[in-house]
Amino acid sequence: MATAPGAHRGVARLPKEPGHGPRPPGASQNGETVPRPLWLPVSADVIELGKFDRPGHLRLRGFYTSAGLTVRVQPAKLTDPERDGIARCVAAARLIGAHRPDLMPRMLDHGTVARGRLGYLVEEAVAGTTPRGPRQVSAAMVRVATELFAIQQAIGIDSRRLSALAEPEFPARWRSVVAHGHVRDALGAQVERLIARDAMLEVSFTHGDLVSSNVLDTPRGPVLIDWEYAGEQPIVFDLAKMHVNAGAAGAAAERLAGVWGPAIGQRPDHYSVLEQLALAHAVVLSRHEARAMRAQQAGRNAPLTRQTRRRAHALEELLSLAAGAREPKQ
Repeated sequence: MATAPGAHRGVARLPKEPGHGPRPPGASQNGETVPRPLWLPVSADVIELGKFDRPGHLRLRGFYTSAGLTVRVQPAKLTDPERDGIARCVAAARLIGAHRPDLMPRMLDHGTVARGRLGYLVEEAVAGTTPRGPRQVSAAMVRVATELFAIQQAIGIDSRRLSALAEPEFPARWRSVVAHGHVRDALGAQVERLIARDAMLEVSFTHGDLVSSNVLDTPRGPVLIDWEYAGEQPIVFDLAKMHVNAGAAGAAAERLAGVWGPAIGQRPDHYSVLEQLALAHAVVLSRHEARAMRAQQAGRNAPLTRQTRRRAHALEELLSLAAGAREPKQ
C-alpha cells in the first residue's frame, strides 16, 4: 500500500487554545470545538489516522518502510503537560530503557512544531503480529504481565485505597449503569458492596492502554506500542483490557495471579486479584454512556455492545469465584 506525496484531507475537531491565532469560523465564544477541514502535506508508505472520534485527540501516523521508521503527530496538551501523549511516551521510554528496553520501540526523536501546538515522535518500526482470539490473547497477556511486573518490582510497588484511585463519580456512574439495565440488579449490588469496602490495591508504573492492537508479538518477545497513557495506576487494572478477551474469566485471572504471586492481592487489607479485576471491569462499564457516544460517532455500536456483554459476564464470573474463595474450607 503506497501513498504518494501530496495533500491528505481529513476532518478534525480542533480545540481553540488561547494565544494561537484567530478563532476558527463557527466556534462559540465559550471555547467549544467546531469541525473544520484540515489539509496536511504528507508523504509516507502508509498513513494511519486515529482517534478522529475524540475532539482534541486526532492522531496521524506515517510509516516509512525503507527507513524502518514511524512518525506520529498529534495535538500537544500545552495547558496540561502531564496529560500530553508524546510527553508520556518519552517518560516511558526513559524508564523502560533502564529495565526492559526491548519492551517498546526504540525512540529516535521527539519535539513540537506549529508553535508548540503539535507534538511529534519518531520511532523504529517494529514488525510483529497482534494477538487474535482468546488463546493468543491469553498467552500474550501472560508474557506482557511478566515483562511489566519485572519493571514494577524494580522501581517499586505501592498500595492505595480504591477511593484514592477511582474517580469520585465512579459510584454514581455505576448505579446509572445498573439503572439502565446493562447489568443485573444483583450484580450491581455485589459491586456496590465491593466499592464500599474501600480496600487497598497495588499500584506502580503501567502501560495504561493494553488493548490487543497495542501488543506486538515479535521474535524478541512482546513489544508494546502507544504508551501515551503510561503512568501510575493499579497493576491489575492495566491487564483488564486483555483479560476480558482472554477466554474464561476465572482461568485467565488464575494465569495472571501465577505471574504476580504473593506480591499482588494477597494481603488481608487488599482486594484479591479476582476482586481487583472485577473492579477494573466495573470501572470500564461505568463509563458506558461516554463510550456509547464515541461508538455512535465512529459507527461502532455493535462491537461496543458485544464487549459490554462480555465484560459484564466476566465481572459476574469473577465475583462468584471471589465469593467462593472467601468461604471457609470444610
